[in-house]
Amino acid sequence: MSADLKESSVPLAEISHGPSAFELFLDRNQKNLIILTILIGLGTAAYVVYRGVESSNQKSAGAALNNAKTLSDLQSVVTEHAGTNAASSAVALLADAQWKDGQQEAGLETLKKFISSDLNDPTRPSAQANLASKLMIQGKTAEAEQVFLEIVNDPKDRFIAPYALICLGDIAKIAGDPSKAESSYSRVKSEFPESSFAETANRRIAILKAKPPAEIAPPPAPATPTSNALTPSLDTPAPVEAAPKP
Repeated sequence: MSADLKESSVPLAEISHGPSAFELFLDRNQKNLIILTILIGLGTAAYVVYRGVESSNQKSAGAALNNAKTLSDLQSVVTEHAGTNAASSAVALLADAQWKDGQQEAGLETLKKFISSDLNDPTRPSAQANLASKLMIQGKTAEAEQVFLEIVNDPKDRFIAPYALICLGDIAKIAGDPSKAESSYSRVKSEFPESSFAETANRRIAILKAKPPAEIAPPPAPATPTSNALTPSLDTPAPVEAAPKP
């Protein structure tokens, strides 16, 4: 055995019995970890409470909508349960009820207010189409066209874009621009071939291209008959011969 090994008093593989790095980390950060655990617990509890409240609000709003019978009831659902699915549905029902009740301008304002209040509501595109259709009925084609164009140009509104394009074509046709009308109808066929409105577009285009029937000259009027001894006049009855005496 060499002298170096005899003189060495340090073991070749000494085992450390001190605290590990993980234990040291826990000692240094124990307070922070406790605080973090508490915050996570509070956050989870708050989320559960929020979801519970949200679910309760949705149910209350749905019940209110289900029980709504009058314009006032629908208005209450819209104002008192704002932000719920039921309130969004109530907007369309309220606007239609106002329209049928003769309050057309109020119905339009109901839709306009809803459309401008929440750009991300999933029912917004339907409200836009509803508004534009009512504007068309009123003859306000310029305003209706603008709303329909917004629908067509918004990717989120793609599901209702075929209907908007059909209406844009109808507006162009009414304005005396068949070329523009055909362009709108053709977009439905090319961009939305699976839509039920594709067949509507085909019919619209066929009507645009149909030629009016050729005018046929009426037949000549019958000649007026002349009166003579053998032909009694239509105005004067023929004389009746007296019966022979027995």
